[in-house]
Formats: sequence, C-alpha cells, structure tokens
Amino acid sequence: MAQLSKNERQQLLAEHVLNVGTVRIEDLLKLVDASSMTIYRDLSELENDRVIVRSRGEVTAVATSLSETSMKYRLTQEEEAKDMLACEFKEYITRGASIICDDSSTVFSILKQFTDVGGLTVITNNWSIIQLAGSVPDWELVTLGGRYDRHLDANYGPEGMKALQQMHADHAFISAAAITDGVVYHPYPEVAAYKALMLTSAAQSHLAVTASKFERKALYRVADTAEFDSVVVTSDTPDDVVAQLRERGAAVRLAGSTTP
Repeated sequence: MAQLSKNERQQLLAEHVLNVGTVRIEDLLKLVDASSMTIYRDLSELENDRVIVRSRGEVTAVATSLSETSMKYRLTQEEEAKDMLACEFKEYITRGASIICDDSSTVFSILKQFTDVGGLTVITNNWSIIQLAGSVPDWELVTLGGRYDRHLDANYGPEGMKALQQMHADHAFISAAAITDGVVYHPYPEVAAYKALMLTSAAQSHLAVTASKFERKALYRVADTAEFDSVVVTSDTPDDVVAQLRERGAAVRLAGSTTP
C-alpha cells in the first residue's frame, strides 16, 4: 500500500474527526499508517489551522455547522477535484470578462488555471485571489474592503457589501461550505450574506462545488442551487444528489465526466 502524502494524511485525519466530532488520539494513531510522531505533528498543524482542538487525549472538530476551516487549510484540500472543476469555466473566463470571486479555495483553484487569459477584471475580497490577480500584468484588480479576517483570508463588512451593490459584473464565481437539500449554506452569517449579494451583482452566477460539500451542514442560507445560472459539481457526486438538484431546477454540469 502506497504511503500517504502529508496532505492526504491530514485530510484523512481531519475528515474522520469532522465526521465523528470527538475522537481519542489513540484511535487516530490506528487510522493512519505512519509513525506516532508523524501523526502528532499532523495533529499539531491541524490545531494551528483551527481545524481541530486537542484536550486530555481527545481530538475534537472545530469546524461545525457554526464554524469554517481556515483558508490556509482549505487550499491544501481536494486539489485535484478543484482543478477538475476549472475546465467547466473556460467559456466564462475570456478576454475582457469581469468576474466577482468569493473567498473560497475552490474559486482560487479555478482562477489560477486561467492566468494565460488576458484582459480579465477580477473583483474580490479574498487576499489569496488578490495576490494571484495582482501577479498577472494585464488583469485589472478591484479589491473589496472591510475588516480583514485572517482565518478566512478575506475582508468583510459594510464597505464591501456597499461596493458589491453598486456593481454589475459579467460573472460571479461562488463555492459553498455546505449544501443541504439543494440549498447552499455557510457557517458565518456575514459570509452567507456576502455570497447571496454576489448573485445580484453579476449578469450570471455560477456555483462550483466538490462532492464533499453535500456531506456537510452549515447554519446560514446563501441561496437555492436553482438560483444559479450554472451549478458545476465533480463527477463523483452521487447520482441521487445530481437528480435532486435537477428536479428543483438547478442547471447542473458534471466536471470531468463524458455524460451531461
């Protein structure tokens, strides 16, 4: 059996804790084929990234329906799946297009595949995307202000919301922390409100999500999947989930699949 990479190990540990809630450290040592020292290092990094918290021999998930993992951590997760989504955005990311991007690692992963497309206007509150867009010489960059949240690596507040209300871009690219019964949710009310406003600040809105988002829950409503002009999901999304989305009117496309 091939050894897991550091990212794969940490994702396996994190997903197990997120699914169970609280796990004894001794049980996690049995979960991964690695030395106890390596696993303790992984747990320490996950704790620093506010994914888990350790106490008295137990590990508990920090990310729940009321919280979100850090942008730093999310950027290392499901990288291949996120890259798979990018091909479905080729028709929207064209020279001269204006694009509003949310603070998601998924949208960052999509956008970084298109740095060879010139003349884009990128509008965002997310600092990872700001740094990416700022490194492309012929992209215009519009930054949305507010209070900087280090955990989310993004600005939030009335300043950014007011700026969004005055915009009408070509496209809005949005991802989700969780999707339940065809509705997009987020753990934080200010982020949910920001994403909801993005739908009205662009001519077309597009949702991009990996299959794992259908297994998670969050508290605050963003929008129904049917409200987006397109919903792009990875091909490993269960058939019954895709069918449910289409039944409610969502325009679903499967990335990385030869079937519609």
